[in-house]
Amino acid sequence: MTAPTDTTPAGAPPFAPARIYELSTAFWHSKMLVSAAELGVFARLAEGPATAAELADGLGLKSPALPEFLDALVAMGMLERDGDGYRNSAEADYYLVPGKRYFMGTYLGFVDRFMRPTWEGLAEVMRTGSPQIPHPPQGDAPQGEGEEFFEQTYADPQLQRMFIEAQDALSSELAWELSRRIDWSGRTDVVDLGGARGNVAGILLQAHPHLTGTVFDMPPLRPLFDEHMERLGVADRARYQGGDWFADPLPEGQTLLCGHALHNWNTEQRRTVIGKAFEAVRPGGAFMVYDLMFDDERGRLNPLLLSLAMTLSVGGSGYSASDCVGWMKDAGFGDVETVALQDYDGHTVVIGHKPE
Repeated sequence: MTAPTDTTPAGAPPFAPARIYELSTAFWHSKMLVSAAELGVFARLAEGPATAAELADGLGLKSPALPEFLDALVAMGMLERDGDGYRNSAEADYYLVPGKRYFMGTYLGFVDRFMRPTWEGLAEVMRTGSPQIPHPPQGDAPQGEGEEFFEQTYADPQLQRMFIEAQDALSSELAWELSRRIDWSGRTDVVDLGGARGNVAGILLQAHPHLTGTVFDMPPLRPLFDEHMERLGVADRARYQGGDWFADPLPEGQTLLCGHALHNWNTEQRRTVIGKAFEAVRPGGAFMVYDLMFDDERGRLNPLLLSLAMTLSVGGSGYSASDCVGWMKDAGFGDVETVALQDYDGHTVVIGHKPE
C-alpha cells in the first residue's frame, strides 16, 4: 500500500469549495422542510410513530424516494428514526404540528409562496435599485411597496390571516425574550405600534399581569386582534386602535414599543415616526425600538439579509443601533441605551427615555 502524501500536486486546488457547495444548495434544506409540512408528515407523526410504508399509505405518497426523503429529514434534525419507525423531533413536534400554540407551518408556506419568489429578483434589484415584483406574479401575492403592500395584504382576508400567522411565528420567541430581558416592574402600560393582531403585546400581558396594553395598526386587523386576545386570555387588559402611522396621532402611553417596522421606511420617515412617538410617550416614560440592527462593523449576517429582504419586498432597508440611538436623541429622548436580546436571530432593543 502506498502511504499518503501531504504534498499538493501542482495545479490542484489548495482547498475545497466547501462553503460554495453548501450555500449553493441551501434551498434544498428549505424546500425539504416546506414540502414535509405541506405533505402532512409532521401532522401524521404527531399521532404516533410510523414506518415509511405507513406514511405512504396514510398520506397518499407514491414516490419510491420516500425513504430517502424521510432519512434526509432525520439527518436535518426534524425527524428521529428507531429501526423502521419515524417520529417527530422535539422541535418539529412543538413547532410544526397544526393546531399547536406556536405552529410555524403557515410561516413556512408564506416563505415559500411569497418570500422565495421575491428573492429570485435580487440581481435585478441590484441593477435597477427598485423593488421587484416576480414576473409573472406568484399567485395572488401583493404587488405594492411600503404601506401599499400592507394595505393590499390586509384587504384580502385569506392573505391577511396567512401574513399575520406568519408574523406571529416570528414574533413569539422574541416577545418572550422581551418579557424577560426588559424590566417591566415599574411600568403600567405598553402601546405596541404596528403590533398586528397583538401577539407581542399579548405575550407581554401574559408574562406581566399588572400591565395593560394597546395595539396600534391598520383598522382591518381589529377582528383578528379580538380573536387572538381572547385566545391568550388577556382581552380584559388589551385594546385596539386602528390608524395610520403618518396621518394619525399615535396612542399615548407610558411605554411605546416599535418592532420590525422602521426597516420598512427611509430615514426621513423613521425620524417622523420617532418624533411622533416622543409626543405620545408620557413624561418619564420610554420608547423601545427592537429590530435586527447592524452592528458597527456590519459583520452579522442576519441583519444584512433582512435589509436585503426589505429592499426586495417593500423598498425599505436595515439600519444600525447607532443610527437609531442618534434618531432618538435628535427627537428629544435622553438616557438612550441598547439591550442585546438572546433570541435566535440576535435582535437589539434601543430604549429612549422621555424626561419628566
